[in-house]
Amino acid sequence: MKRHTTSTRRQAFTLIELMVVIAIIGILFTLVSPQLGKARLRGKLTQQSANARYIVEAITAMESASRFNSGWPQDDPDGENEDSYDSSNAFLADLVEGGYLDVSYSFFAAPGLTPARTEEEFRSGGASCNAWCIVKDIDDTTPGNFPAVFLKNMTDINSLSFDEDEEPFGTKGFVFATKNGEAVVIERADIEEIENLEAIFDLDDQDSVQVLLP
Repeated sequence: MKRHTTSTRRQAFTLIELMVVIAIIGILFTLVSPQLGKARLRGKLTQQSANARYIVEAITAMESASRFNSGWPQDDPDGENEDSYDSSNAFLADLVEGGYLDVSYSFFAAPGLTPARTEEEFRSGGASCNAWCIVKDIDDTTPGNFPAVFLKNMTDINSLSFDEDEEPFGTKGFVFATKNGEAVVIERADIEEIENLEAIFDLDDQDSVQVLLP
């Protein structure tokens, strides 16, 4: 009888130990999980910042190759310019087909979007397969630190507005590249503070900015 009691107590103690270990693991996971999520988001934003820089470099290369083309899309409200574009998809597709941007069309789809497999899919896919907006009318007088290429979760560059439901990233993060090719990653804390955004973008001396959308 005594042996049976000792065995039961020993088994119960082992079960308690197991429960304690499971509880500790759960607590650690709760503490670490948000940091893992932030690290994954940061990695995705960093990748998109590299993509933004690559797009600017391609536009600059096209500009250098032409004596008559500014490289950047121009605003054409009257439809008189044969080289004008009605979407950033068309503009970016011409960069690819012209050999200035050596990527597949899936390159332009950030997380949450559906990658295009062909030129035709990309040109007709609009915002579903293209995450990038391109600022129009950039020229030699435009400051080098002016935001030139940016993700479409910023829905209005003039008011610095974001849509929390807009892919990619909503209000969790944002990426843009300047005219001179500097890529910038902005995280949620700065997105939620309009003063921070105004300091980063510094658009006070600019007229209304025209943008080529997907």
